[in-house]
Amino acid sequence: MKVFIRFCVLGVLLLSSVIATAQIPVNIDNLTDEQFTQLVARLQLSGLTESELELKAKDYGLTSEQVVAFKKRMDLLGPASATQAASGTSTGKADTYTKRDAIKTPTPVRRIRKPGELDVYGADNFDNAMLSFEPNLTIATPANYVIGVNDQLIIDVYGISDVTRKLKVTTEGDIRLPNLGPIKVAGLTIEAARAKIKTALTKIYPGIANGTVSVQVSIGQIRSIQVTLIGETRQPGTYTISSLATLMNALYASGGPNDIGSYRDIELVRNGNTVVVFDLYDFLLRADLSKNVLLQDGDVIRIKPYQKRVALKGAVKKQAIFDVKDNEFAGDILRYAGGFADQAYKDMVRITRFGAANKEVISVKGNQLAQLKLVSGDTLTVDTLANIYVDRVSITGSVYYPGTYGIGQVPSLKELLTFAKPKEDAYFERGMLRRLKADYTPEIINFNVRDAINGQLNITLQREDSVHVYRLSELREKYTLVVNGEVNTPGTYAFFENMTVQDLVLMAGGYTDGAALQKIEVSRRLRTRISDRDTAVYSLIKEINLEAGAVNPADLNFPLSPFDVVSIRRSPAYKEQISVVVEGEVLYPGKYTLSGNKERLSDMVKRAGGLKLNAFATGAVLFRKTYVGRSQADVSLVNAKANLINTQSGKAPATTNTGDSTLFNQLSEQLKPVGLKLDLALQNPGSQYDLFLEEGDVLKVPKSIQTIQTFGMVNVPTQISYREGLSFRQAINESGGFGVNASRKNSYVVYANGEVRNTRNFLFFRKYPAIKPGAELYVPAKREGKKLSTGEVVGIVSGLTSLLGLIVVLINTSK
Repeated sequence: MKVFIRFCVLGVLLLSSVIATAQIPVNIDNLTDEQFTQLVARLQLSGLTESELELKAKDYGLTSEQVVAFKKRMDLLGPASATQAASGTSTGKADTYTKRDAIKTPTPVRRIRKPGELDVYGADNFDNAMLSFEPNLTIATPANYVIGVNDQLIIDVYGISDVTRKLKVTTEGDIRLPNLGPIKVAGLTIEAARAKIKTALTKIYPGIANGTVSVQVSIGQIRSIQVTLIGETRQPGTYTISSLATLMNALYASGGPNDIGSYRDIELVRNGNTVVVFDLYDFLLRADLSKNVLLQDGDVIRIKPYQKRVALKGAVKKQAIFDVKDNEFAGDILRYAGGFADQAYKDMVRITRFGAANKEVISVKGNQLAQLKLVSGDTLTVDTLANIYVDRVSITGSVYYPGTYGIGQVPSLKELLTFAKPKEDAYFERGMLRRLKADYTPEIINFNVRDAINGQLNITLQREDSVHVYRLSELREKYTLVVNGEVNTPGTYAFFENMTVQDLVLMAGGYTDGAALQKIEVSRRLRTRISDRDTAVYSLIKEINLEAGAVNPADLNFPLSPFDVVSIRRSPAYKEQISVVVEGEVLYPGKYTLSGNKERLSDMVKRAGGLKLNAFATGAVLFRKTYVGRSQADVSLVNAKANLINTQSGKAPATTNTGDSTLFNQLSEQLKPVGLKLDLALQNPGSQYDLFLEEGDVLKVPKSIQTIQTFGMVNVPTQISYREGLSFRQAINESGGFGVNASRKNSYVVYANGEVRNTRNFLFFRKYPAIKPGAELYVPAKREGKKLSTGEVVGIVSGLTSLLGLIVVLINTSK
């Protein structure tokens, strides 16, 4: 009480410092609790004794009646509210909402299922991360919520008085209200606690009795509780969960029932008594959570082993293993699975059962499932409908509406053809009807399509009949034409009636520039049978002339027949430009176009302005393509040579397809040097040294060369300055002499113009090639001979000894 008086006196003193000696311009009785506590905080009147409060109130100019009213209002609010106001904490309606802190529930370990393995119905709910059954912490406090230790109660007093208190339930199970003392609330429901607290507050707030002041009690921060899961659960143990959690929340945290756990018999035990027996199928099948009760601290959830379990597979909407109660039948299990699938054979269900000594198979009609009792371990299999039709016929081929039809709508062949509508390109002379006989062996019935449509032929259709109407194009070889030679796009083209050569040429992109129109050849297949004897004639050949100014109307309108081959030759006078290249020491090097096929080396040098003063004509080289032009024969020749070389060297053949021109293309682009004596060609124009030029030739005239080079098995391969009279042996000596393993007799020289000269050997004499400027001297290594093994030596010696002995015997015999 003394503390309260100190608060009041201090408040009066602070009030006097604000309003000096003037009276407070408000009626204290008309202030709300929030406004009054804010006034006490602003005037700093809390914590004063009664005498200090009266003295400070008078300093603020309060009258004796106002001081009494002030003290009375302070008594109603109590010191806790004054302290709260002094610290600046709001106690109005704005602070009544408290966000509850979530309590993290453990997440169960997910099951690993084998492909194709049936699962227990409902087990997948405990493996679904999106279905956790976590309690909603933002909902209003449930009326049956039981208050426990560490729960936070929010007591809201509103009306004439307006104050909110947040009180935590102590370990003794009570809350403490100012000026009232402790109130026992643990173990009470929220409704019971509200009634008890309201009765206690009536002593402080008389307005509660007459309805001018109302009291609301709710739960703020909630406590955690511990529940224990035992029995056939995947993860038995004690779990800490929210006090708003339900039975399903705890089941999910433990991972649900294990492989032998029941989904239909889950007990909630509280204080040794069974509170509820939960059936998970009520939730899965009927969304019934009436038995999903709130849990309390110390609850025990017990999952019993299953009593009866059956499997359902085949053509049902959900294949699974089901827990079965004693009062349930096979029809109930089928209903749990969603019923038959659309393609199910509903007349019969097969049941595999474990008998006393052996397995049993029971066939049950579909209408008997509702009364069929099941045994644990039964497997119900629903078959799929057989892929047969009782009234199907089909039609294919050249019709506008192919497909399947019902016999009820098209009982005859005429009606089927009328519905399907044969196309204009159909072969009306003959159709085919495939039919299955009684023993399911097939037979064919031929008919005239036109007669069937006109009603002259009456065929009644049977189940699984199949009709095919032929297309004219199916009954003959595809008509084509071939054009080759001097057209832009030679190839094979489709044949059309009344086509001429001109039409085919247009389809092929027109003539090339070198086409000879005066000699176009058309070859045609022989079709007319002249006699039964063999003939040497293979085809008919027709030559036509389409050259402008000399066109014969008969040739211009000559009609083509299927499979004709049109060949357009190249004009003999037509020539494409052929170019060669001249490089090196000429006055005007570059690319030149040949004027004819008789142009020679000397002519080209003359066109290039002649040789320069420092040109080395003796060392001039002519490079020429390996193959010029291309034909299938050239490709075959190159491939044959490559295969022969690879076979001799032990390699795989280069190619087995003569049409593969990869190797030929590579060789065609290669330039190889041609042995050339340009100096003699220029001295004797038109002689054998003056070669004719070909397309792609490259004539290279180097500068004067003053050195030679040595290569191979010499001690010091080097370049040597050339001088008149220099011999092969001298050049080798200047290179350090022959190497140890040098093959002197196989030495050779390559001259600057590409000419090659070998060393000549006669008995013990050896003549080396002459040396010229720019020459390259090559000394190869000796080939290593094959050494004889010890066995081979012994064999040869033995053979010689035997031969010698035989000769001696023969000599003695002759004597």
